[in-house]
Amino acid sequence: MISINVNLRNPWSDQFKNLWCRAYGTPFKNKTIELEVTKDFTLVTFMFNWTIRQSHAGLDVELGVFGYCIRANFYDNRHWNYTEGRYYIIGETE
Repeated sequence: MISINVNLRNPWSDQFKNLWCRAYGTPFKNKTIELEVTKDFTLVTFMFNWTIRQSHAGLDVELGVFGYCIRANFYDNRHWNYTEGRYYIIGETE
């Protein structure tokens, strides 16, 4: 996993509002894209996460300034089987 996260937040604010959120399918069988716009107490934010070999692995990026944040998440919608080192097969118990 690679993770970079930088935040500068207003500690006196307690607001959070989800302005827009959508999930989209892709031409790939097990991949999903989520896009989200929020208003919160963050003055400046940058987040980058890239994960592999775990449940819902993928790329997650967030950029924000003056309380408005845009987040994009491209991930695998399957769960990871740690004992077998692969994703669970449909119908297999987790």
